[in-house]
Amino acid sequence: MTKIRGSTLSALCLAVLATTLFSIANISRAATGSGSDEAIDAEIKQMAEDFMAHRPMQGFAHDMSLAEAYQWQDRMAQYLDLGPVIGYKTGGHNPGPNFATFPKGGIRGTMLAGMIFPSGTAVTLDQTRRGFLEADFAFRVGSDSINEAQTDLEILAGLDAIIPFAEIPDPYFEEGTRSMNGTIASNMGSRMSFVGEPLMLSPTDEWIEKIRTFKFAVHDEHGTEIDAGSMAVWYEPLKVVRWLRDHLKESGKRLEPGMLLSLGNIGIIRQLHEGSPRGPAYTSNEFILSYYGLSDEPVTVTIKVDRSAE
Repeated sequence: MTKIRGSTLSALCLAVLATTLFSIANISRAATGSGSDEAIDAEIKQMAEDFMAHRPMQGFAHDMSLAEAYQWQDRMAQYLDLGPVIGYKTGGHNPGPNFATFPKGGIRGTMLAGMIFPSGTAVTLDQTRRGFLEADFAFRVGSDSINEAQTDLEILAGLDAIIPFAEIPDPYFEEGTRSMNGTIASNMGSRMSFVGEPLMLSPTDEWIEKIRTFKFAVHDEHGTEIDAGSMAVWYEPLKVVRWLRDHLKESGKRLEPGMLLSLGNIGIIRQLHEGSPRGPAYTSNEFILSYYGLSDEPVTVTIKVDRSAE
């Protein structure tokens, strides 16, 4: 059983790193009246240190635009010191109620190399404080053409693979201090993401239909179904890719071949810790996410929960 050890990377990440080394843009923002750039920078640095040390982050109670908050997210990514950017994540595109601290229309975060682990990696409960198991869906960028793609087929042509993807966010804030700008600046509390084997795809109408309608489920280590659903009643993956691509463009960022694009939860979330308002703690030892209908066999990603220290 694989366990997380420092900056262990999956083979997938190593391939991604070769194509995604680039520097994070320097912050350039006008004064907002909510504090000097130097003071806010020190606050962001403290947030990163607290997050890495599993201490609660102080809320980010600054009156600024969302665009400015995303610039501070870039600085947060630098201070986390988890390696280069290997992709982006988004959330808030699913139907129904969403997290109150997500901006209307969606939110994005930055994925760093040291956050990514291979399927089957085991986590212990003390590696997060507010962590939860989240079933997601991801693509891998295959071509720079995605930045100018117009139609769904053109967007699909800019992608080369589906990545089975699950994560453990850890939005650990001082009680009552979490805000919308704080959720952005803290990089959505992203701590660990897990990837399965890539499923190669082609830019065809058949693939568009598969992606719109595939089914998914989570099982435990005994094969017991935890929950299941269909993308047909969730979000449209290619529309979310378009939103993420355009949102990044507004910040002067372009997608690059090899980058991972996580599109957000697909409706199956389970808490790791007791006392969460979202429900009881998950008690099984594996969280196995499978996609059905994309290929002849299910494609999967697994998060293991190591309870040996309990």
